[in-house]
Amino acid sequence: MKRIFYGIMLAVAVSGAAFAQKLTIKNIFGADKDELFGDYDLFTQTKETDYNGDTKSEDVFLLGDRLQADYKSKILSGRLRLDMLYKNADEDTADFVMAPSGFIHFTPIKQLGFAAGNNFFSHFAIPSCYLAAADETTKYGRLLTDSLGHEEYWTTGNAAIYGTAFASGITSEWGGGKHDPYYARAAAGSTLYTDFDGETEYAIDAGINIGIPSSFDFGATAHDLTHDDRKLGVFAGLTAVPNLILNAGFYYNFTASDYLPEARVTRKDDDGNYYDKFKKQKTKYALGISGGYTFKDAGFGIFADVISGLTNEYIDEIEWCDNDGNTVETKTTTIVRGSTIVKYKQDKNGVYKAKRTDEFSHSAIPLYSQLRLTYDVAEDLNVALNVKLRTMINDGSQTWLTLYPHATFALPDAFGDIKAGLRFDMNLTRYDEGFSGFSIPVTYTYKFKKDFRK
Repeated sequence: MKRIFYGIMLAVAVSGAAFAQKLTIKNIFGADKDELFGDYDLFTQTKETDYNGDTKSEDVFLLGDRLQADYKSKILSGRLRLDMLYKNADEDTADFVMAPSGFIHFTPIKQLGFAAGNNFFSHFAIPSCYLAAADETTKYGRLLTDSLGHEEYWTTGNAAIYGTAFASGITSEWGGGKHDPYYARAAAGSTLYTDFDGETEYAIDAGINIGIPSSFDFGATAHDLTHDDRKLGVFAGLTAVPNLILNAGFYYNFTASDYLPEARVTRKDDDGNYYDKFKKQKTKYALGISGGYTFKDAGFGIFADVISGLTNEYIDEIEWCDNDGNTVETKTTTIVRGSTIVKYKQDKNGVYKAKRTDEFSHSAIPLYSQLRLTYDVAEDLNVALNVKLRTMINDGSQTWLTLYPHATFALPDAFGDIKAGLRFDMNLTRYDEGFSGFSIPVTYTYKFKKDFRK
């Protein structure tokens, strides 16, 4: 089956060569949750305590592969990607999962383009939304994206296909100036999602990005802007100093799970049995800064990110119910962390309070920080160390510390790269006795490039 999918993707990529000036085929084999589809590395061992204080351990083996084709021409560009993974853990999805994704961007003229797909990746990202230590762009800085964030698995037994919402948009790019050129980009789009019951959701997104390569970069985005839980981002970066990264960002309704600590929530099911859920904290306002510098001659680089909430407020949905527990209305509103919302209590005006209680930590504010150090030991060997901290200010019991030393080795004759490391986690929300787990990420990456203009 794997060979069949490889053949399909290769055929599609080759057929696009007739229109492409540049074609790149990339394959990544192995498992690394920072790079490949899936929530685990090649091997992961975790420890977790439940609401009774009992400890359980879990070993997960995951093996994945990503085949990706990027094509670019004067009027057409895009990406096709197929992620496949096998895992031996008893999770909510099947053992074997396929995740097709991609987009097409058609630009008959530079000032007017049309884009469509189920994932735009970072193709339309604002440069100053880049987080140097995390080495990725945040979704808040993407002019076009799937802002609904829905995930769906079409599964039959042990195999499943993973999909997301469909998005489309219009783009425009401008530029000019001979001595100090400028660039300006704008985009607006919509996301549509239909569930198995036939109910459709939509979102409208928009963004703008302007800058001068030798001076500055600035941009702003609005995701799902017609709804109360919209997400906004404003970014600015300094680009005047070679080898220097200095970016700042302001976030509204910050819910990015990669940068937020967890909270343990104990629930009771319909049979009266208790169970634990782990939720990522949210924050209404957040401010972030990211920077780094590469010492080219020494082969050394140092990069750091910090994103902090500004208040103890966050945005969430509240379900309003009658005395029998039937839903009357669902509202999106601002909640003060640590406040209690009484269940089924009717006020003097006949309005019933929400069907939930805020379980999150009192008066605490989410904080994310990360440090990345890199060093080129030799021309074909790079070593790096990532230290990531996710915690709640005023509540150290909700702290998640990750140490990740790793190395990347370039094989001779441009035969690809091998990346491997060890990831150590101390997640005090899940396990308060020290390290909660470790994992081993390993990947092999190979690229094939063809320039049809030559």
